[in-house]
Amino acid sequence: MASLLRASRQLPTIHMRALIPSLASHRREFSAVSSARSRSRNADRLIRATRKWLEDVVIGQRLCPFAPPVLSEPHKLRIVASNASNEDVLVEELTAEAGLIVGKLGECEATGSSDRRRRPETTLLVLDTALFPEMSTFRTLVQASWRLQSDSIHARGFESDLQIVLFHPEATHNTYAAHAGEEDAGDFTIRSPYPTIHLLREVDVMSAVKSGYKDLEGLPGRNRTRLREEGVEVCRERLDACQKT
Repeated sequence: MASLLRASRQLPTIHMRALIPSLASHRREFSAVSSARSRSRNADRLIRATRKWLEDVVIGQRLCPFAPPVLSEPHKLRIVASNASNEDVLVEELTAEAGLIVGKLGECEATGSSDRRRRPETTLLVLDTALFPEMSTFRTLVQASWRLQSDSIHARGFESDLQIVLFHPEATHNTYAAHAGEEDAGDFTIRSPYPTIHLLREVDVMSAVKSGYKDLEGLPGRNRTRLREEGVEVCRERLDACQKT
């Protein structure tokens, strides 16, 4: 009888020990699912804000006359939320996106597709500063772009195919100038809701140059002048509104 009582007292302990690994496993699974959902929500937020910026600022303010046709045909434009938390991962992401545009890597290679019509013509890789806080400053993004240009473009043989263009919430035309004086509304021509790397095809650049658009070289200057006439407050409110979608 004594042995039976001792055995009965040990049973709950045995069962609880058996349950502990199972509970820990469930917690890990729940945490992984929760983290994936959070990343998905953040990605959606970045993409929505970037699309609104294209619609309301880039196109709405006529900053780029060549943007509307790209935005109107979904397959031509690719907006991607980056998962990078360091430069190494960012290089990998940009290399894959560059290869996808030129048809040497990514989906076209994976599917064996040779259909150039379905490849994106331009890509916006949007960085999440919650994951990669160093990219909160424009100067850091500019410095990182040197490596991106070297490792993702030149090292892959894409230098005659693609250009990198940078946008940032704090972008300035004088990147290394000392911050003095009043903020320049003209800088909002290159500001975006989140740090963004734009992959642009050389063939599209040449097409724009040969398009016959009147005084294309003077367009950036005219854009800056027009935004200066509107003022910093108007420009900032318009950009901030893109994040509230």
